[in-house]
Amino acid sequence: MFQSNKSQNSSLGTILAPEIDIKGDINVSGNIIVFGKVTGDIVSTGIVNTAKGSRVEGNIKAKSADISGMVNGNIEVEKKAVLGTTCTLNGNIEAAIITIAEGAKFDGLCSMLKTKETRVEKINSSTNSQ
Repeated sequence: MFQSNKSQNSSLGTILAPEIDIKGDINVSGNIIVFGKVTGDIVSTGIVNTAKGSRVEGNIKAKSADISGMVNGNIEVEKKAVLGTTCTLNGNIEAAIITIAEGAKFDGLCSMLKTKETRVEKINSSTNSQ
């Protein structure tokens, strides 16, 4: 009756506590949650989460990102990027889906990536209108 959905979103991944201060790049397979400070780029095969009060001085490249702290650098994600209410982003953002919450601070450029799903929807909608 009940099924276990073990998806990438449900895996905990790596946690950087508030007292952590990393100087250097981070490459992680899976998800990462940043509560502390990172001076360097973050590359993840999963989701990058930055908590309120966290700070990243570098670029973020991941499958998805949920930003609630401060980021001074560019964000490049394959799927969805969320800038939360406590987010401050000084840099550009590139993603298939971009959500900017009320209260988020963003100084940069947005670029929406073209995905297979986007192209299929455009083809289907133009076919249906004929």
